[in-house]
Formats: sequence, C-alpha cells, structure tokens
Amino acid sequence: MASTERRRETRILSRRERFQQKISRRIVPKGEAFFGRMERSVNERPGAVKAGPTSPERVNILGRTAQVPDFVAPPAMPNNIPNMIGSFRGIRRSIRELDENPAEPGTTIDEAGIEALEAFAKSAGALSIGYAEVPERLVFKGYAILHPHAVVLTMEMDKERIDQAPSKNTGLAVHETYSRLGRVSNEVAGYLRRQGYSAHAGHPLNGMALYPPIAEAAHLGGRGMHGLLITPEMGPTVRIAAVFTSIENLPVPEGENPHAWVTEFCDHCRLCAKRCPVDAVYDEPIEHEDGRLTCVSDERCLPYFAVTHGCSICVAVCPFNKAGYERLHGSVEASGHREAVAQHVDAG
Repeated sequence: MASTERRRETRILSRRERFQQKISRRIVPKGEAFFGRMERSVNERPGAVKAGPTSPERVNILGRTAQVPDFVAPPAMPNNIPNMIGSFRGIRRSIRELDENPAEPGTTIDEAGIEALEAFAKSAGALSIGYAEVPERLVFKGYAILHPHAVVLTMEMDKERIDQAPSKNTGLAVHETYSRLGRVSNEVAGYLRRQGYSAHAGHPLNGMALYPPIAEAAHLGGRGMHGLLITPEMGPTVRIAAVFTSIENLPVPEGENPHAWVTEFCDHCRLCAKRCPVDAVYDEPIEHEDGRLTCVSDERCLPYFAVTHGCSICVAVCPFNKAGYERLHGSVEASGHREAVAQHVDAG
C-alpha cells in the first residue's frame, strides 16, 4: 500500500489563494445546500420513492471538500466556472421540469419505443443506455426519486486529460462531463414526457441515488476495487446519470451480469489501492447489512481530493483505462486472472 507519508504537506497560501479560499468557503457550501433543498423537495411529491432505513448518506462533494483546511477553490478554477454553472442549472432544471409531467402518464413501452428512446439518448450524447429497478436502499438519506424504474446513462470523460491525474486539466474534464451528462439526462427526461411518460432527470453531480450499483444492475459494467463502474466502452473513464420514469416494463436485464468477472480481476490487480497516495481504497470493501458495498474511505480520500483538483488517480492508473476492457477480457479468457494481471499490470 502507498504510505500515508505521501500526503500533501500544509503550505502557506498566496494572497490570491487566500481570497479564493474565502470566497469559495462562503459560496460553495451555500450553493450546494440551496440546490440540495431543491432536490429534497421530491420527497413531497405523491408516490415518490424515499430512502430506506439502511440508505447511505449522500457525500456532498463540493461542500465537504470546502471544509478541508488546505482547500482553496473547487477543481480547475476559474476555468471550471462555466461547467459549475451548467451543472447547477441542470439540477435546477431537473426539479422545475417535474411540473411538466403528464397528469396521467403512460406505464408501458414497446420495442419500437425502446429503440427510439435509445437512438435519442445516443444522439443527445450518451455513451451507453441500460435499465434497472431502483430499490429504496440505494436512494440517499433525505432524498427521493419520483419512480423506481430507471433509464441509466453513461458518458465518457476525456481520456487524455484523465491520464494527467491529478491535475487541473483532469478536474476540468470531470466537471465538463458532469455538465454535459446533466444536459443529456434532462433532454432524455424531456423526450419521455413528449411521449406521454412521467420522468425525473437524475443529475450526475451528487445525484439522488447511488449510481454505480444501479448501473451494475443495468449490466452497463462491473464494479472495480475503487467502487467505480468499469464499462466495456471506456473502462472506469465514465460518469453515470439516470432518468427515473413511469414506464413499468423497461427491458431490465435478468441473470448474472456479464461484466461480473471485472471484480475478480480487480481483486488480483489492486493497482488503484497501491497507487492511492492516501490509502483510501479499502483492501476489502465494507459490506453493509443490506448488501451495499463501500470501497473507499471518504475520510482519507476527500482531504487529498480537495487540494488536487479532484485527484482521479484511481481512474488514471486503472488497467481498464490503460489496456482497455476487451483486451483484458481476452487475456482473462485465454489464461486466467493471475496471468492477465501479470501481463498487463505495472505494479510498480
């Protein structure tokens, strides 16, 4: 494991940085709290799926990182301001447009309707589309989703900039994707409304529910040791959103997830844990009573995350980002997990 001695040392801030810190600590938590209250209003809507007794707390990333002593500003500022504004506007839109849902929404869709939906989502910018039922245990405490039926969306991040992690360019790439995928989720929700269905766009920034296991249930990828979704298209270099809809007969996949092999590969690999500068990736995930897994320690991750433009080292070093899903899968099929790890993973 990486030594915790590699943590960043406290440094003296410049006058400009102190000014940025002062402004950011005032604005960021208040802004996130404002939009959080807006999102929690979904609890008041009839039929909303509320959090269950074992639901996780939402990690409000921007507000939490603003509390870190060495925090200066959100990632990649000031370049990131348009993306931050775009994400906040997307969250506001996702709630305001709930009032545009039809009074008597449709509940079924045929194969042609699914094909048209997927074509629209991809034309809007989605990388992959899947379907899942969302249990209340995956809805964040204090929040709610309008329907338990989810259209799950992914979008790729810019691999070239992710590979530079941790860096300002990496932080900018991540937040560009949050903003763009937020627009896509709202566009897909609008499309469904025009077809006569009720829809609630879930924004990728923070979100109302825990997206990785929902995307796993939709068979869009497998779980990595770092807890991130690993997809066949882009490995872990994606973000996730969902649109919760009144459609009750979505083609939710059955049987074993074809990407389940990823977890066993990761158990042999463990490179993200070895390369994490603050030992935030657990050797073994914490399994909660409802089966939910926690793979990363927020207490260790967030202080470093806050001062390195959102870090993302665990994404950048992941063999699924470097070698690619199909290549690793072929090696596992040919020679097994241990040999595939030995062939493709630089454990140095």
